[in-house]
Amino acid sequence: MISSQRGAGSELKRRPPTTPMGGERGSEKPRGASGALSPAERRQQRQRERREKKAREKNAAAGALRRAVSKRPASSGSARVSSVKRTRKESSSGSDDDENDGTGDESGEDAGEDGAGEDAVERTGAYGSYGRSDGRMSVEDDEWATAPRTWAALAPYLSHYHDRKIWAPFYYDGAAGKRLEDAGFKRVVHKREDFFKRINDRVFVKSVAAVVDNPPYTGKGMKEKVLRALVDADVPFCLLLPLGVLHTATVREILDVDEVQALIPRRCWVSKRGQKEVPFKYLVWLCYKMNLPRDLVLMPDTETALEDT
Repeated sequence: MISSQRGAGSELKRRPPTTPMGGERGSEKPRGASGALSPAERRQQRQRERREKKAREKNAAAGALRRAVSKRPASSGSARVSSVKRTRKESSSGSDDDENDGTGDESGEDAGEDGAGEDAVERTGAYGSYGRSDGRMSVEDDEWATAPRTWAALAPYLSHYHDRKIWAPFYYDGAAGKRLEDAGFKRVVHKREDFFKRINDRVFVKSVAAVVDNPPYTGKGMKEKVLRALVDADVPFCLLLPLGVLHTATVREILDVDEVQALIPRRCWVSKRGQKEVPFKYLVWLCYKMNLPRDLVLMPDTETALEDT
């Protein structure tokens, strides 16, 4: 009897497990063993596919650029236009809200600092001496037209210059003179001339009460070159520059800090010739020997849009 019970017990141990419904239960398979990807694996696969797609698009764009450059006809002595325009990016220039207030330098301060690999644009006349310290000219999109609303916002702070002779030497589209006159300045000199030659005309410079303008400044060393020329000529000025100039050691060395004043706009509106105005932030009207009532002014925002010109 004992042996039969042991036999029955052995048979029970060998019997396969059953489900609650009485059926036999098969061996359990681990998750994913059927060939289906887990959620983490699917996510990694999608990320890998996106990276591969971006790499293919980047390689295709680089190949197209190389082909375009190789087909460009050579022209000795003529202007070489950069295939990729380096501009003050509209996307980083600031918007109608405060979303981009803390992201990067809106002024294009870094553009052109590293001269390696950049194409240059040779220019004559008013643009002939603009450029970098290595002798190459500034990049094509270095200059912007200052919008009428920007001049109108500045004019009240320079009211004691409205009847005096001011010089706007940086020509670009040639419209700054008219826009300054519309803002209330009655004696504006704005001609297509080489600034660095005209600044050495001592008779002319002595007749000028102040230089008021938005100079091109992304070329390496160009801001400093303009500032040195103005200081050497001993002419007061009000220039629209990146806010970062107030921090640079070079500018502090060039200028007498006791003569420096600053008008800081919330944003300034500028445009390319024939294009829509866009707002730039992180700029300053750097004033030198202008004898303004206050050394620091935080200008209010310019909300009202003017008609496109």
